[in-house]
Amino acid sequence: MEHNNSNLAKKQVQTGISVVEKQTSDVKTAGKDKPAEGKKSKPTSGEKRVETKEKKKAKPVTAENKIKQISGEKEKASGDKKGRAESQEEFENRMRRRDEARALRREERRRRVRRQKIAIAAGAGAIVVTAAALCVFCMPSMKLSRTLAKGGRYTEQSDYANAQSAYEKALTIDTGSVEAYRGMADNYVAQGNIQEAKQILYTGWEKTQDEGLLHYYCVELYNEAVHEINAGECTLATVDKCLQVLEQEPDNPDAPGLLGTCYERLFGGTEEEAVCSLFFDADTAQDTCSYAEYDTLVRRLLALYQANPSDTLGTVLKQYAVIDMPYVRISLPHLEAYRILLTEVNSAVNDARITETMACLARAKEVSNYFDTAFEEFGAENYAYARDLVAQESYQQIRDSFIEENSGYWEGSIYIPVSREQLVLHREDGQVRFSFLDGEQYDNHEGIIKVWGTKQEDDGVQRSVISYEPPAGGSSGSHTEYTVQYLYSNVKIDGQYVPQMNYRFDTKVTTEEGITTNAIGDWGGEHEWEIDY
Repeated sequence: MEHNNSNLAKKQVQTGISVVEKQTSDVKTAGKDKPAEGKKSKPTSGEKRVETKEKKKAKPVTAENKIKQISGEKEKASGDKKGRAESQEEFENRMRRRDEARALRREERRRRVRRQKIAIAAGAGAIVVTAAALCVFCMPSMKLSRTLAKGGRYTEQSDYANAQSAYEKALTIDTGSVEAYRGMADNYVAQGNIQEAKQILYTGWEKTQDEGLLHYYCVELYNEAVHEINAGECTLATVDKCLQVLEQEPDNPDAPGLLGTCYERLFGGTEEEAVCSLFFDADTAQDTCSYAEYDTLVRRLLALYQANPSDTLGTVLKQYAVIDMPYVRISLPHLEAYRILLTEVNSAVNDARITETMACLARAKEVSNYFDTAFEEFGAENYAYARDLVAQESYQQIRDSFIEENSGYWEGSIYIPVSREQLVLHREDGQVRFSFLDGEQYDNHEGIIKVWGTKQEDDGVQRSVISYEPPAGGSSGSHTEYTVQYLYSNVKIDGQYVPQMNYRFDTKVTTEEGITTNAIGDWGGEHEWEIDY
C-alpha cells in the first residue's frame, strides 16, 4: 500500500512540474497573442504572476543581469526540487500513517467481530449444554436410575412402604427393568416376606427372561427349603421347592442332594413313626390326603430324570417311588393310580424293588375286585350269597393259599380282612406284603369281609368260613358281625343228630353289656334249626 501511495505522489509531483512548464510557455507568448476584438480575455493566475515579475524587472537586460537571472532561476529550481522532495516524503509518511491507522481499525474490527462471534458461540454452547442437560435429566433412563436409587435408600432406612412405591414407579417407567424387580424382591426379603420375594422374582423373569432374576429366584427357593428342613418343618412343599430349582436350573449341583435330605426327613422316621399315612384318607369319600400332590411331584422328578439322566437323580427318583417305611397306608381310591405311576417310573429306571411293589399292588387290586360283588350283596343284606361264595373254587383257592402262607403278598393272622377303603403295605426284610385294614384299625369303613384261614378239616373237608361286618351304625358303640360257615356238624333229623356238611349262619351282636349270638344250623337246608346264646 505504501509503494502505491509513493507512485501516486510521484505522478502528482510530475503533473505539477508540467503545469509549471506550461505556465512558463504562456508567459513567453503573452505579448504575441492578442484577444479577439471586442472581447476581453480574462488573465489567468499565471499570467498575472508573469506580469508582476515583468513589472518588477524593469531593468535593462544585460549580460550580468542575464547571468544573475539564470543563477536565480537555478537556485529557485533547486529549492523547488528540494521542496518537492520534502513534500513527497511528508506525503508518504502521511499515507503510511493513514494505512497504519486503517490497519489498526481493521484489526480492531476483526477482534471485535471475533469477540462477538466467540460470545455468541459461547452463549449458544451454554444453551445447548443446558438443553442437553435438561434432556438427559428428563430421559427415562435417568429417571429410572434416580427412582431405583431412592428405592434402595428407602430399603436401607427400613422405609419399606416408600421403597415399594419407588420400585413400582420404576416399573411404570420401564416395565422390563431387571433392577426394579430385584430391588422389590430385596425389599420383600428385608421384611421377611419370602413368598412375595419369590413371586416378584418369578414374575420379573417371565417378563424379562433375565437369567439373573431366575437364579436369584432359585437361590431364594433353595434357601427357603433349607430353612424348612433345619426347622424340622419339611413337607412335600419343601420337595416342590427343590424340584422348582432343578426345573429352572437342571445342572444345579446342590438340589438333588437336598431332595434326598427331604426324603430322609419325610420318610426316615423312628420306630414310633413307622407308619406313613401320606396316601391315607380318613374319609375315602373326600380326597383329603396328599397322594395327588405326591403323584405330581414324582412325575415332575421323572420328567427331570428323563430330560437329564444321572445316577444321582435316578437314586432320588427310586427313593420317592417306593417309600421305604415299615408300613404305608394307602386308601384304595389311590391304589390304581399309584400302580400306574410306579409302572411309568420303572420303565425309566428298571428297579427290582419297584417291580416287586407293583406286583404286590396288582395282587391287592385283584383281591379287591374279586370281593366287589360280595360287598354289594352283603350291603343289601343278602347274606345267602355267602353260601354260594364259599362253595366257589376260586374262593377256596384264596382260602387255601392263605392257609399255606402262599397268598401272593397278602398277609394276615387267623383271618385276612378285605376292605373297600384302606390297605397297608408292609415292608420287612426286603419283602413287601399287603393287608386290608379291619374294623379295629379303621372304624369309618363301609363294610369289612373276613376270610378265615384256620386249617380245620371236617370229615376230610376243609372248613370254609366267611364273615361280614357292616358299617358301624350310630354312636352306640355296638356292632354286628354276620358269619357263614360250611362245616361238618350235627344236623337234627327225625329227632336224631346226624353229622353232615351243612351251612351255619351266626349273627353276633356286641354291645356294652356283652355279646349275644343267634345261630341257625343247616341254614337253607330242610333240617334248619336255630338257637340263641
